Amino acid sequence: AAGGAAMAEGRAKPGGLLHAGSIADTASSAAEPTDRLTVCPSLVLAGHNQKKAVCKAVFVGNGDKVLTASHDGTAKLFDAQSGACCQTFEGHAGPVLWVAASPDGARAVTGSADRTARIFDLATGRCEGTLEGHGGQVTMATFSPDGSKVLTAGTDRYARLFNAKSGECERKFKGHTQSLYSAMFSPDGRKVLTASHDKTAKLFDVESEEAEQTFEGHKAHVYVASFASDGRLVITASADMTARVWNASNAHNIAVFEDEGDGVYTACFSPDGSKVLTANNDGKARAFDAQTGALERTFEGHLLAAHSAAYSPDGSRVLTVGDDRSARLYDANTGECRASFEFHGDHAYSACFSPDGCLVLTASSVGIIQ
Repeated sequence: AAGGAAMAEGRAKPGGLLHAGSIADTASSAAEPTDRLTVCPSLVLAGHNQKKAVCKAVFVGNGDKVLTASHDGTAKLFDAQSGACCQTFEGHAGPVLWVAASPDGARAVTGSADRTARIFDLATGRCEGTLEGHGGQVTMATFSPDGSKVLTAGTDRYARLFNAKSGECERKFKGHTQSLYSAMFSPDGRKVLTASHDKTAKLFDVESEEAEQTFEGHKAHVYVASFASDGRLVITASADMTARVWNASNAHNIAVFEDEGDGVYTACFSPDGSKVLTANNDGKARAFDAQTGALERTFEGHLLAAHSAAYSPDGSRVLTVGDDRSARLYDANTGECRASFEFHGDHAYSACFSPDGCLVLTASSVGIIQ
């Protein structure tokens, strides 16, 4: 995931429902006052056990399909236009914590609390391989840019690289002293970036397995670490109430973004890499200059904590989701709220744009059909 892609996928806490809402008609509201918001309709994608958490939701390919992962032990493939469930991927012996699609949109990889990852064929639903070796939960799994490898992160402190065809573990990335929250490839696929509960992020070389850089300075666990689109910069978000931008080649800390509340939940680059966007417990998202750390824009409106924030693919809009049962769409340049996506029942925890920027996908803790 590069640039804004660090947040181009929905990851949720408890919930059994997902909502795909259209934002194509919000452009007409751009000149309206902020107290006259467009409330967008949504399509419910139902099928998981509604008493179990939906942990992950992501668009596939051009955005016509949606992949989900649930604590009910399955992953599912939905049609984004009709809401119909196309496939159910079964076989895990525990909650499915993560799901990602291959670059060609033909396969999915899942990560589970059962200590394994699995590769599935999206067309047939067949499991093509089980990736074993972790001594703890697999918290994240993703394909390499060319689709030939799978990278996993585990609570056992390690990231592992598997051959996507044979299922063989080819690399084991060591060095962290506590659980990993995330692991991702650099845009060129030659490096691996990890984020850990041990308050650090690390950069590994894929061929040598060596840790080339350690990004140190956070005073609490690092939720996420991701690359800018050109791979030269790294951003980290931490429970110490800061986000940081680093030079990937030498781990120099370029800027620190201080926020309010009890931690920065997410941080991502704008598509062009010039801005950093954060979401925080105080219900606000903030945009900073990536080089200087100067605060440029504050996106307000949520009554409770904002759990995620993302740029649209063209960088013109910002999408946030909060504990107040809503997602909000803002003008990235002015900070004005242009539309809202409202939910019944409990909290909505995450939201993301489709690749063309016309759809929004949310995952919710709601346990009712809507």
